[in-house]
Amino acid sequence: MDYIYKGFSSKQYQHNKSYIMTDIELVKEDLVNHIFTRKGERVRMANFGTLIPELIFEPLDEIVINQIGAELNTVFTYDPRVELVDMVIIPYYEDKAIVALVDLIYVELATQDRLSLRLEFQS
Repeated sequence: MDYIYKGFSSKQYQHNKSYIMTDIELVKEDLVNHIFTRKGERVRMANFGTLIPELIFEPLDEIVINQIGAELNTVFTYDPRVELVDMVIIPYYEDKAIVALVDLIYVELATQDRLSLRLEFQS
């Protein structure tokens, strides 16, 4: 089978007994890695990453939710393999968490799929 994107991840090995990731799986993994990379963490790429790893230590309020939405939007705009169709951020104040439901078009794959992220806030 031919794949457009092919990569390697040891993270998924226990789940599917393979180190190989392809297409949508791989793009999603890259997006999540970008989201959880702190700004300034990558050598010679000071603007790569997001503030999300720091924001989860802030109080869960509308300001933080809007900041997270803006950071996520920046990640999806940065990656040419995807186009953002829709993003809904649902706060769960009692659980100190938010869920982001992101509908993306995977451009070269001509496929639309949903990326779901759950962010737990530290108290």
